[in-house]
Parts: sequence; structure tokens; C-alpha cells
Amino acid sequence: MMLLVSVLCSQGDAGVSGADSGPGHKGKRDEAWKAKRDEAWEARRRFNNLRRREKFAAKKKAKAAAAREEEEALLAAMTPEEVEQWRAAREVAKAERAAAYAEQAARVEAALANGGPGSGPDVALRVVVDCSFAPSAPPKEMRSLVKQLENANMINKSFPKPACLTVTNWLEPLASVAATAGANGWRVVKLEQGPAAAFGPDRVVVLSPDAEEPLEAVDTAHVYVVGGIVDRTVRKGLTVKFAETERVACRRLPIRENAEQLGLGKGVTKNPVLNIDDVVRALLVFHDTGDWVKALDVAIPLRKRKPQTMGFTPPVSRGATPGAEAEAEVEVEAEMGAAAVDVAGQQEVLQGEQQAVVADAGRA
Repeated sequence: MMLLVSVLCSQGDAGVSGADSGPGHKGKRDEAWKAKRDEAWEARRRFNNLRRREKFAAKKKAKAAAAREEEEALLAAMTPEEVEQWRAAREVAKAERAAAYAEQAARVEAALANGGPGSGPDVALRVVVDCSFAPSAPPKEMRSLVKQLENANMINKSFPKPACLTVTNWLEPLASVAATAGANGWRVVKLEQGPAAAFGPDRVVVLSPDAEEPLEAVDTAHVYVVGGIVDRTVRKGLTVKFAETERVACRRLPIRENAEQLGLGKGVTKNPVLNIDDVVRALLVFHDTGDWVKALDVAIPLRKRKPQTMGFTPPVSRGATPGAEAEAEVEVEAEMGAAAVDVAGQQEVLQGEQQAVVADAGRA
């Protein structure tokens, strides 16, 4: 017993005096563990992205091969005159697509040229994404921010009435991270200044889900700022505090006022937090149509309407026929019945397997 106590004491002394002893050694171990975890996560992310690209390339190759086979079969059934007509029509359609693409690119360039700082009020709609929060963002959130900026760029440059999409506080490390995602080819205005410094505080309107007043209208005289924040856990009041610090106006999208029409339920007291590209899409559609219901309907994803969709409330478009709602309810009931049958069948199979296992154990 004395020998055992002496051995334990010596081991304890050795542990205390080891390399991990002293103040802060637990924090160092935690940092090392977090570094290994982040490294493993990054390796897994790269592997998943590579596998996703390979699948996409294979699917694209198969689709092209199927299109070639379909074209060959179509041409084989035609006469030489029909083949010539078909090829001529295809060239005409190709030229029309190229012309439409060039016209849209010209509209985007005009919006970017006429909507920057110092331009007059009768120009394109100004939508700004402020990235002043990006330098403190973790790498995962930084990549998500870059992805949402890329999506916003794609939405704007293909919209019939594009806005002057501007990114403010375009600084490191965001610029370097975005460069790997092709940010040099984005059709946006990049500014190192903040929105108030670039456009003037009197013209800036910050959009925040925590604001008290709703945004009732948009015009080309003001600049509508979306916070470049991608937070996995929602940090309440961050953009409101930013607006107070900059001494600029702060508004929220009028989701509460149109909640019932949007299928969010009557009496909604708070706005769902939307992605950057969703807010940009809502502003573009409202500026084009003047209809907040239509603008918010295309911007709010289904996952933000989970309480309603989980209640099996069938979504009905505004242009549906009077009997469409009843038909949708019948379809939902049929799907629910089929799902119940599937669950019952799976339960029967599981019970049979359990009984077989019990019988085998009894024989053993």
C-alpha cells in the first residue's frame, strides 16, 4: 500500500511538473485541438467540393452526350432540305441569344456607371452590401459571405432592371478570399469606404430585421444597405447598432405587414433573417413591380416558412384558379396517406426482424 501511494505521488508530481503544467496549459491544449478540428474540417470540405465538381462534370458530360444522340436521331429522320432549314433556324436563335446577352450586359454596365457615388438621383437603384463586419468573421462564415455576394451578383446581372450593386468596406482578408471565387469578374462596384462616407449619411438606409419602422418604398435618391453578415447564430441588433453608430436611417422589410399573404401566419411579430442575395432579390423585384407581396414571396425561402409547411398547408400561387386550392389539399392528403402506409410497412418489417432476432437468441 505504501509503495502504491508513493508511485501515485511520484506520477502526480511528474504530471504537474510536465510540459503541460503551469497557467494556461489547458487553453493551449484547447487551441491545439481546435486547430486540428479546423484542419480536418477544411480537408473534408475540399474533398467534398472536389467530389461535387466531379459529379457535376460527369452529369454535364452525360447530358451533352444525350443531346448529341438526340440531335443525330432528329437529323437522320430529316430530308436534306429540312436539315438546312433546321440549321439555319438554330443559327438565328443563337444570334438572338447573343444579342439579348449583349443588351443585358449593356444595361448592367449602365447601372454600374450611373449609380456610383457622386451620381444624380435619376439613375439606377442603389443596393449596397457593407462588409465592415467581415474582418472578424471566422473562415467558414467568410466563405459563406463570398458565396452570397457571388449569388447577389448573378441575380443582379441577369435581372431585366438591374441595380447598381456596390460592395463597401472591400478590404482584406475578404478581398483575397473572394479573389479565389472569381470576384475580379463580378459586375459590382467595390469601394474601400463605408456607405456613409461614400454616399453621405443623409442618403443611406440600412436594412435590418430588428428595425422598428418598415421600408415602404424605394427610390433612386437613397442607398439601401444590406449588412454583409453571415452568422450561424443570429446576433440580434447588430445592424441596428451599426446604423446608430453611423447616424443613418434604419428600416426593415415589411414582412410583418404582409405575413398572412406570404403564408407566414397571422400575427407574426418578427422578421425572418434572410440571406444577402435574398434581400437583393426582394429589392430588385419591388423596384420593378411595386408589389411587396410579390417581392417578398420570391425572396423568402421555404425553409423560413417551416411552421406553415410542416402543417401541410399547400402553397397556392396568387394566379391560381378557384379550384386549385382544393386540388392542392387533395394532393397533400394523398401524399400524407402514402407516407403513413410507408411508415406502417417499415414498422412491420422492423418488428419481423426483431422477432427473428429474439427467436435466434432463444434457440442459442
